[in-house]
Amino acid sequence: MRKVVTTYTNPDMDGISLMYAYTEFLRKKGEDAEYYFEGTIKKEAEIVLQMFNIHLNSIARIENNDKIILVDTNYLSEISKAVKKENIVEVIDHHNRESWLDENPNLKIQIELIGAAATLVAERFKNENIDISRESAILLYYGIISNTMNLKIKLTSQKDIEMANWLKSKVPEITDETTTEIFVKKSQIGESLREEMEVEFKDQFMTISWSMGQLEVANAQDFLNKYENDIRKILDTVSEENDVDYISVNCMDIINGYSIIVARDDKTAKVISDAVGFEFKDLKAKTNELVSRKEIVKVIRGIYKK
Repeated sequence: MRKVVTTYTNPDMDGISLMYAYTEFLRKKGEDAEYYFEGTIKKEAEIVLQMFNIHLNSIARIENNDKIILVDTNYLSEISKAVKKENIVEVIDHHNRESWLDENPNLKIQIELIGAAATLVAERFKNENIDISRESAILLYYGIISNTMNLKIKLTSQKDIEMANWLKSKVPEITDETTTEIFVKKSQIGESLREEMEVEFKDQFMTISWSMGQLEVANAQDFLNKYENDIRKILDTVSEENDVDYISVNCMDIINGYSIIVARDDKTAKVISDAVGFEFKDLKAKTNELVSRKEIVKVIRGIYKK
């Protein structure tokens, strides 16, 4: 029986790292395992893959009898249409749990609301004393660093920190200077701005029509000086195309440790301000510390939950 590890379409650093590393973990446990993904890999993951000369070798397709393992997601709306729900045997994630998971009592589930799902796979290597490859260690490390904004956001758990340090100790190539270089390269977005903003989907857990994107850049203020007009055009376009009433993007400065939330309009700014207390000026709110989209959305979901 072949197991196929897969993640959401257009995967980012965390999704890529889990897919790659968990396949390795299963193989070293003696299982027949492959990985599969669809769409375009997010820019940060491409940068890491190129910088460390790591090559992905996804299978061409999912077969009807493959057993599926979902990583870094449990949302069926995000995954490939080739995945049959009845073939899913395992889920490893750090997002809110969807109700379909309760339909199958035999499903193996690990969902922990920590900073990065990559932490959960790194922990399996460490706890079971299974040798981890250079490639998997690098990818899991940057999966953790990406999702926790260099271990700075409040959702970062002690487990995230411990696993990041453990992975870093395995690979001398991982340095703070290399991490800064990745962040700077990631900020050079250009034509992929809309894709990187991740504002295409409405939040399915809320009674209001809501979407909040996120950009992780090296210097948020300089970035907005250059791209704010383009960002606002994209917010307008996505709002009209997807019929989203409340839309914004959270620009996180992963070098200097603050966020700037850009709201499309006054009503969006008011919802965010009323929920988390941020003060908006010219439809922008700057925080004193790094605040992630997850932290903001968690509060707003609590107010407008279905």
